[in-house]
Amino acid sequence: MADLSAPLTQPNNQANSTREDLATRRIRVFAQRYGEKALFLAYHAAFPLTLTSDLLYCLRENFVPDCPWYTVADVLLSGLCQPVGYDLYEMEGKTRDALLRRLCNEFGEQRLKELANFMSEYIASRLQVEDNNRALVFGERPNWTALAYMSPDAQELIDIIKQELQRLTASADAKERIRWGVLVESYADLLSQKGFQPLLLEWSQQIFDGEPIQDEEEKEIAAVMGVFLQPFEFDVAVITPNITSDNEPGEELQPFEFQTVTVNARGQETNRERNQAFYFVELLRKAEGKVEQTLTTLGIEMVAIPGGRFLMGSPEKEPKRRKSESPQHNVTVQPFFMSKYPVTQAQWRFVVHLPQVNRELKPDPSDFKGNNRPVEKASWYDAVEFCDRLSQYTGRPYSLPSEAEWEYACRAGTTTPFHFGETITSELANYDATEIYGAGVKGIYREETTVVGSFEVANAFGLYDMHGNVWEWCLDDWHNNYEGAPTDGSAWFNENDNISQKSGSAVLRGGSWITSPVLCRSASRYGNIRVGRDDSFGFRLVCAAGRIFR
Repeated sequence: MADLSAPLTQPNNQANSTREDLATRRIRVFAQRYGEKALFLAYHAAFPLTLTSDLLYCLRENFVPDCPWYTVADVLLSGLCQPVGYDLYEMEGKTRDALLRRLCNEFGEQRLKELANFMSEYIASRLQVEDNNRALVFGERPNWTALAYMSPDAQELIDIIKQELQRLTASADAKERIRWGVLVESYADLLSQKGFQPLLLEWSQQIFDGEPIQDEEEKEIAAVMGVFLQPFEFDVAVITPNITSDNEPGEELQPFEFQTVTVNARGQETNRERNQAFYFVELLRKAEGKVEQTLTTLGIEMVAIPGGRFLMGSPEKEPKRRKSESPQHNVTVQPFFMSKYPVTQAQWRFVVHLPQVNRELKPDPSDFKGNNRPVEKASWYDAVEFCDRLSQYTGRPYSLPSEAEWEYACRAGTTTPFHFGETITSELANYDATEIYGAGVKGIYREETTVVGSFEVANAFGLYDMHGNVWEWCLDDWHNNYEGAPTDGSAWFNENDNISQKSGSAVLRGGSWITSPVLCRSASRYGNIRVGRDDSFGFRLVCAAGRIFR
């Protein structure tokens, strides 16, 4: 069993004692909330100076494979790490040092060398992929790779990686390279003692040996002015919040349980399972109830969606598929959060009273009234304005999902026409069940929207109403097929103009209460002009994990 109360190194002074106590508390709270397996993954996550979700998934698969996939989100979003860029995370130094010492106690110092060898192989494998993917891994964020700790045993491989990284990081400005150097000096305690060092340690050595790095622009300006730039020292103040509670401040990732259902080709239930996922609640207000005179809370439940790779589009053998769903192509999606349900009318009414960003919003546009029914008759522009106002109110980046994110979230690991299986029934979703799909059966046509989540079954990610009820807007411009579509999960735009001012048609997904089942399939796509408002048009939200709160 993991030692959840193992002491850290002895403090040298009162300040260090405070920091080490905070690190101990962070680890203790994490272990109590998420358990031993997640703690083991956190031990391994402390080895790289900086983390990406892909790297942490690979660490899990190679060193702690019995951890559930959602422990990756636990580690990245629990407070042990903090985001420093899109899908880029760092640990506070004392916390990282404490986790590494526990790693050695639990698995032995040999595990450090195994991790170093893994990092060499991981980075080298990324150098061998196609140029566009390599640019994604290295070109946009070479800092985490440059700071990866290596064992001197793999010197030949390290030299190859160094050459590529030096080429890719040559354009990094002085401020960025100084930050890398500071990271090395601040966080390298235990691993330096054990003989490990980052790939590009010479940058930090230049800084701290009295040879500050200057970028080319600074050198050119100095030459023109006929001056010589000299280094100077300065102090940086660090403010550490005094946290006295066992609970981290702000929103927390919490587990929730839900049921998933699988049906056969005739729509008969063949399996029902109870599953668990994680979510946080974006609190909108606390209001006094009119009937019970008690405090009630209005919020948006945001479910953690793990990153992964999937085959987007429909296979040629799928019944009633359309050409717009071709060609099938692999897409890699980063972790993100998605609202558990389509946006409701109660949520809409709260946000509509927030300060305007770009356009006015109707306070109550829906035809089918009900606080917990999905808002409808919302145009694409209305949905974008909703996201902008919510982002401004919360300080977190909310948006519509990209089309790739939507399909990935809808499928939740399935490859069948529906996440339920080969067909769909009116007992599982709200659509025009006077028509059938495949060998399915006819059912109830309700002719209106239903309360979100009323069927009480979700997909494997914990999302409800992904098939039927209301069409859901996506960010993307409409394209007639997937020729030339991005493979990184991003929205596909014809031009990079202002999102709120875009023209033309956008994508809708999921089908609605009025559509036939074929249009409710996971791969089904529909294009409509952005100004369109219909009593079957709604939306749901996403928030990117790489830009989320700690």
